[in-house]
Amino acid sequence: MAKHFGGILIHNIILPVIVSLLLTINSTVWGGETSTNKEIRVFIEQQILVALENGEEVYSFDIVTGRDGKETTAGRYRVFRKHEKYTSKTYGSEMPYTMFFTEDGKAIHGTQMATLRSYLHSYLTDSVGSQGCVGLMDDNAKALFEWAPIGTPVVVMTEEE
Repeated sequence: MAKHFGGILIHNIILPVIVSLLLTINSTVWGGETSTNKEIRVFIEQQILVALENGEEVYSFDIVTGRDGKETTAGRYRVFRKHEKYTSKTYGSEMPYTMFFTEDGKAIHGTQMATLRSYLHSYLTDSVGSQGCVGLMDDNAKALFEWAPIGTPVVVMTEEE
C-alpha cells in the first residue's frame, strides 16, 4: 500500500525525483545514456503519442492506453528500462520494444492491432484498452525504441496542454 505524505503519494513525487537524480548522475558521472532534447507525449483522450526533438515533432503514432479499471496514469515520467524483447510477467503477453516508464510496470511497447484498438477505445468502448500500458504498432514501437534513449521524458496527459 502506498504511503501518504501530506495527501501526496510518495511514489508519485519522491520516486520520480530519485529516478531523475540517478539518471542525471548516470549521465554526468558515468557517461550513461540520457536525453535532454527529446520528449514523448502521450495524449490519452486523442489516443496519440507524439515524439518531440528540440520541440519539433519527429513521430506521431496511434496508440491504445488503459481501459477502465486499468487506466494509464497521467503524469511526468522518464524511460528507465528498455527491452527489445520482453514478456509480461503478470499477463504472459509478448511486449516487443518495451520502454518502462513507471515503477508499477507501465510501459510503451508494441502490441497487436494497436490502430484498430485505438479507434475503438477513442470512439466506441474503453473495453478494448490496455492493462495500463501505452501500446502501438510493432513497427512504430521499434522506431520509437531506437529513437528514445533511457532517460527520455514521458509526459502522459488526459487532454492537450
